[in-house]
Amino acid sequence: MAVQDHFRIVSSAIRIANITDRPHHERLKALAHLVAEAFHCVSVTFFVSDGESRQLSRQISTQLPDGPFPCSIPFGKGIAGRCAANSKQLRRGVSALHPGEPFVGNERQIAAYPLTDGNRLVGVASLGSVRDERLSGDEEELLQIVLLEAAGVVRCMKQLEETNRRIQELSFLNQISNAMLSTVRLNRLIRLILSSLTSGPTPLFDRAMLFLANERSRVLQGMMGMTCEDGAASPLDEESPSGTEFPESEFDSLVKATRLPLDETRNLVSRAVAERTVILTERPSREQPVDRTFLRRFGSAPCAIAPLIAQERVIGAIFVDNQPSGRPIPADEVNLLQLFTNQAGMAIENSILFNRLEDTNRNLHEAQERLLQGEKLADIGKMAAIITHELKTPLVSVGGFAGRLKKRVATGSEEWQYADLIQREVLHLEKLLADILFFSKKTTICYSRCTINQIVEDALGVVTMPLEEKRIQVEKRLTSRLSSFLGDCQQLRHVFINLLSNANEVMDPGGTLTIESFPTTLNGNRAVAVKVSDTGCGIPVDVIHTIFDPFFTTKETGTGLGLAISHRIITNHGGRIDVANRPEGGAEFTVVLPVKP
Repeated sequence: MAVQDHFRIVSSAIRIANITDRPHHERLKALAHLVAEAFHCVSVTFFVSDGESRQLSRQISTQLPDGPFPCSIPFGKGIAGRCAANSKQLRRGVSALHPGEPFVGNERQIAAYPLTDGNRLVGVASLGSVRDERLSGDEEELLQIVLLEAAGVVRCMKQLEETNRRIQELSFLNQISNAMLSTVRLNRLIRLILSSLTSGPTPLFDRAMLFLANERSRVLQGMMGMTCEDGAASPLDEESPSGTEFPESEFDSLVKATRLPLDETRNLVSRAVAERTVILTERPSREQPVDRTFLRRFGSAPCAIAPLIAQERVIGAIFVDNQPSGRPIPADEVNLLQLFTNQAGMAIENSILFNRLEDTNRNLHEAQERLLQGEKLADIGKMAAIITHELKTPLVSVGGFAGRLKKRVATGSEEWQYADLIQREVLHLEKLLADILFFSKKTTICYSRCTINQIVEDALGVVTMPLEEKRIQVEKRLTSRLSSFLGDCQQLRHVFINLLSNANEVMDPGGTLTIESFPTTLNGNRAVAVKVSDTGCGIPVDVIHTIFDPFFTTKETGTGLGLAISHRIITNHGGRIDVANRPEGGAEFTVVLPVKP
C-alpha cells in the first residue's frame, strides 16, 4: 500500500484535530475519513473506552451517520475489545468481530490499534481492509502520528465531558441547596430531597428512600419513598408542585411502614450508618449482611446507600436503586450522591432543630396562656366563694319559709304548688352554689388506704332509691381481691355518686346499669379501674370531647360542674377518666387510679 504525500496527511491530521469550532465527534469522523482515504481502508472506526466499566462505550465510524453512537463491547471481546484489554496492536479476520463492531462486509482483515494518552487507554482505532497486505514501516509510523492526533481529540473530548459533568453537578447542588433553604418543614424537605434524585427528564435513580435514625429506640424509621413515576417534572422547575401536598403512593406507604434495626450486622442501611460511608452494590442479595425481609419487600436491584451526616453525627441514610430498570449505578453518580447527602443531612438537621425550637416556643406560649388563665380562674374562684357565702344565707331563709308555708296550706292547692316550686328551686340553687364553691377552692387530698370495690358499694348505696324508683337493673362485676391504694375515699365516693346519678338520669325506666372493676396498668405501673355503663342514648359525637369542661352540660337542669369536678378529683389522684359511646347504645365511663400515687 503506497502512501502519497506524507506531509499533506500529517498536516491535514493536525489541522482537523485543532479545529476548535467543531465538535470533537465531527473531528474524529473527519480523521476517520482521512485514514480511510490515505491507507485505502474500507472502514475506519474510533471506539471510546470507559475505563470504570471496562468496555468500549461509544463509536465514530465512516460506516455510521454523523454523531457518536453508543455501543457496549467489553474489554477482551471481539477484535477492538481484545486490543483494548491488552493495549496492543491486533490483526484478525472479520470472523473475530464483536456484534457491536461495524463493518462493510467485504473486509478480509481488521487491524486494531490502541489509542493512548501517555500510559492511559482512551480508545481503539479499527481499520478494515480488503487485502491481507500489511503496512510498511513508514506507513505504520505515519499511521501512528495520525492516531496520536485522534487520541488527543478523544482525550480533549473526555476532559470537556468531565468538566461539563462537574459543572452540571455543581449547578445541580447549588440549585438543590437553594431549594432546600426555601423550606424548614421536614416532610416537604424530605420530598424535595427525594424528588431531586428521582424526578426530571433524566432521573439519577429509579427509586429513593429516606430513613431517619432514632437513637432511643435503636431503629431506622422509613420517612418517605419516591419513584421516578411519582413526579413528572424536576422539583427545581418553577412549575414544580413539590411544595404542595402529594397523595401517598403505594411505594411511599411501604417505606413508611419499614423499621430497620439500627444494627450493622442486620442490614446494609445500618451498616452504612455505622461505617459512615457510601455502600454501592450491584447484587444486594450477595452483600453482607443480607436482610431477607427487606429484599422481599423492595427487590434486589443495583443500589447505593449514603449516610446523612450533620454536625459529625449520623442522623439517617438515603437508599437509592434502579428498580425496575436494573441498570448499574456508575461511580460518578455515587460521588454526586455523596455530595448531595452532605447538603441534605445539614438541611434535615436544621429542619429538625427548627421544628424542636418551634415546638418549645409553642409549649412555652401555651404554658404562659395557662398561667394567665390560672390566675384569672383563681380570681374568679375567690369572687365565686365570696358570692356563694353571701347567697347561701338568704337561700336558707327562703327555703325554710317556703317549707313552713307548705305545711300551713292545703296540699295540692295553688299556694302549696307555689311554695313547693320555690323550695325545689332553692334546693337546685344550693346544689349549684355547693358545686361552684367546691370547684373554685383548691382541693386538698387526705390520703388513706382505700378499696375501690368498697367505694363503689358506698356510692351505689346513696343512689339506690332513685334507681329503684325507675326500676333500673344493676349488674355488678366487681373483681375480688383488688389491690388497695392510697387516695381520698370521700372525694372518690363523690365521683362515683356523680357518675351513677348521671347514668340514672339518662336512662329510661327499666334500663340497665353495669359496674365493673378490674386490675390494669397506668403508664406502666399497677392500677385499678372501674367502668360505669348505661343503656341511655349516649353522648353526641360533636360534644364528647368537651364533656369534662366546666359549665358544659347536656341536661336541662344540670350545672355543668359534676363531671368537671370528677375529672379534677381523678386527675389530682394521678389517674385518668375516659368516656366513650357503646356500640350497642349508651355511654361508658372508665376511671383508672394508680395503686401508688
